[in-house]
Amino acid sequence: MTIKEFSGNMKKAVENILGEGYQIEEAIIDKNNGVQLDALVIRMPDMNIAPTIYLRSYYENYEDGEGIQDGARRLVEDYRKSLPEEGFDVSFYEDYEIVRKGLSYKLISMERNTELLNDIPYVPFLDLAIVFYYAFERCGIPDGSILIKNKHMDMWGVTCEQLMKDARENAPRSLPGVCRDMCSVLERICPGKSKEIFPEDEPMMPMYVLSNSRMINGAAAMLYPDILRKLSDKLKSDLYIIPSSVHEVIVFARNMADDEKSLKEMIRTVNRTQLEPQDVLSDSLYFYNRNDEKISIA
Repeated sequence: MTIKEFSGNMKKAVENILGEGYQIEEAIIDKNNGVQLDALVIRMPDMNIAPTIYLRSYYENYEDGEGIQDGARRLVEDYRKSLPEEGFDVSFYEDYEIVRKGLSYKLISMERNTELLNDIPYVPFLDLAIVFYYAFERCGIPDGSILIKNKHMDMWGVTCEQLMKDARENAPRSLPGVCRDMCSVLERICPGKSKEIFPEDEPMMPMYVLSNSRMINGAAAMLYPDILRKLSDKLKSDLYIIPSSVHEVIVFARNMADDEKSLKEMIRTVNRTQLEPQDVLSDSLYFYNRNDEKISIA
């Protein structure tokens, strides 16, 4: 069964579980880097938002032997958990003075998002684009976000320059940068495994994972004022920056590694073999100059 056929079968099964009063639509959602994901959009009366449930994980479970009915019941449970608190009203989004307090930015690939960039405001940065989104944690929706589009900018009567100014001021405050050493990150993800990966008797290059407090779309934290300067002062060196994904970057002292060719090959290999396509940021290696405090492509 293809995922398209699976989507249709899940739609029917979910309709049977939820009953009358719900409108369920099959949808293809455009994501970062031109990726398109199959989803179900579930609408109900008297609600002005409609949760989008992506089908990939349910399809994978189906391929592993889970029945359609079991998958549909799980989907309905997930849908109900995703519902906002009663009274959630999206009319606030029409007021820029409210939106600007939750305004942030993220980095995406220019090359991989040429079509998307026709519809959204952005600021070029090297081979990347700085794009804007409204981040919120309200009314029972954790880690919610809305990508800012040209139509939103027109509705508010603001410019891209204004968005950049407000996002630059707000993002470091609402989504502060977090810089962790690689060992502590690995220990958090895989408790007890960091010493196996990096034995104590073998010298290790100090490496740091830089993101934001949500660890979502956190690669843009490298643009926050002073964050790279403070790290370069600590390491007393210029910095290499590896774009490990749209969610974080890996930073280390330039004087600890001088084989740029191998680093670039590693980045390309990881992007093609280890990351989900929508999470890839760039194939480039970046360089932070401690003297002029600027980032460039190495």
